[in-house]
Amino acid sequence: MLYVLPNRLRPILLLLAPLLAIFGARMATHSEIAARYPRTAALCFLWIAADSLTLALIAKAPRNRPQLRAVLGAIATGFLVATAGAADPVRAALLDMHAVVLAMALTVATYAGWSLWRAIRVFERTGSIAQAAQQVLPELLVRMAAYEFAMLRLALFSWGAQPDVPGKTQSFSCHRIVNPMIATLLVLQLIEIGVMHLLVSHWSTTAAWILFALGVWGLLFTIALMKAFRIYPVLMDENMVRVRAGTLTDFAVPHCEIAGVDAAISMEDTKRSDVLHAAILAHPNIILRLRRPIRHRGLFGKTRTVERVAFRVDEPELFLTALRERI
Repeated sequence: MLYVLPNRLRPILLLLAPLLAIFGARMATHSEIAARYPRTAALCFLWIAADSLTLALIAKAPRNRPQLRAVLGAIATGFLVATAGAADPVRAALLDMHAVVLAMALTVATYAGWSLWRAIRVFERTGSIAQAAQQVLPELLVRMAAYEFAMLRLALFSWGAQPDVPGKTQSFSCHRIVNPMIATLLVLQLIEIGVMHLLVSHWSTTAAWILFALGVWGLLFTIALMKAFRIYPVLMDENMVRVRAGTLTDFAVPHCEIAGVDAAISMEDTKRSDVLHAAILAHPNIILRLRRPIRHRGLFGKTRTVERVAFRVDEPELFLTALRERI
């Protein structure tokens, strides 16, 4: 069934199906029949939680063959979710089955120990905390956490930082049009945070402070985004063009892969899946046509092939002159 679904729907279904199955099983533990047969309900919830996560993992794995450690992790996660999410009588019955509890504990401990051992080895080899953490936690979660931490550090500590331009590399700024618009959004955010806090505080002080914290976090993200467009310009050296849009896009295009350059692209074309649209809050003025499709890995690990790269620089004539000298 999954193989006949459109490519865009398949990942959504693989995410929602186990969540819906687990949610339905959790609701069933609060039913009258579960209260009458709590041990059976507990075992059924354990099975559904572990099985649904494992089946989703198998469906997403290359050739439907996930690694043994990943399967162990899915089963361990299912055990933890079922234990935490069950109704109180069902959870009590589950914890009273000592053999089952022992099996769950051994499964979780085996996965945790195996993952920790791999994390230590990866850290010793690479020195990367993020890569080591991916051995224990889902890759997407680690990528998102690392990105949020990087943006927070950029917002708080990178005042007056010089643009990131390696030696023997020519840079092309791309912030002069974008940053004034982001600054306007920043002012509007400040107003919104104050107004929302004032209004919601009349209804709930707790909710008002939660929204205030979320608003401040969004404010810091906007500050980081504005600074990133200045710090991370588009780069060019003797071998490639490195298309950057702040911290949102970073894509290297070798000169030998550039078939041609256009100065305009329609709005409809920028939405195509084979076009990398890297002009944030602006229309592209540089479009690189590629000789062959190149795989692009997105911010959080999603990959796709692109045939054109559309972006914006503040001085397109200077960029085109430099590019013609190299291709």
